[in-house]
Amino acid sequence: MMGFPANRLFCLVLLFLFVPAAVCGAPVTRALSTAEPGNGEIFTASLSIDGIALGGVVETLPAGYVFVATDHPDDRVLVRGQQVAFLVTNDTQITYSVMAPASGSGDITGTWEDFLGESDGQIAASHVAVDGIETAAESGGENPAAPEAAPQFAVVAAAAALLIAGWGGRR
Repeated sequence: MMGFPANRLFCLVLLFLFVPAAVCGAPVTRALSTAEPGNGEIFTASLSIDGIALGGVVETLPAGYVFVATDHPDDRVLVRGQQVAFLVTNDTQITYSVMAPASGSGDITGTWEDFLGESDGQIAASHVAVDGIETAAESGGENPAAPEAAPQFAVVAAAAALLIAGWGGRR
């Protein structure tokens, strides 16, 4: 049986090992102004970013939903089809606008990557449905195949190249 000082030391070690893991949540979270936009309505998505000094975020919009604008600098945003990539440089918040289609539902999904911390992860999906009406997926009611990681990485890499090119011109 361990004595009192050994118990305290053991508890402190456990505390320092497990509390940081429990406290650290996802470094990127998304909040929507509405999950049930009207036909053609523009709504906002806000990304809260914690602890990424240099990295990227790729958001994928459901079919029919259209990226409209962002408060992020233009030279740090890349839009390709349903994917929007943001280059992150010590940013804590990114807000962007999306236009809803006449009808349709789906999930806004996202991934993040911390280049310096050498870590990456998924952003929890946010479900949207025009006027709250669910629609079947185009693939006959089944979930469409998840996009491959390579195209998302290519978008984040392109955003990083935009940043590096921007730094090269500011000598």
